[in-house]
Amino acid sequence: MELSARNQLKGEVVRVKSGTVTAEVEVKVEAGTIVAAITDGSLKRLGLNGGDRVTVIIKATEILIGK
Repeated sequence: MELSARNQLKGEVVRVKSGTVTAEVEVKVEAGTIVAAITDGSLKRLGLNGGDRVTVIIKATEILIGK
């Protein structure tokens, strides 16, 4: 599947925390760790488990930094 998003980071799922409506998926990438909040339905549809190789795709119109 080709995507227009340029920010694609390959990594490995290290933790999955399922909730009633949303789930947290922690992915270890070369630069560190990214935690994604996805729907619980998407978690089940993708069948994500620890150890899975995935691609984190970041598509944003803006990025905020605070200090």
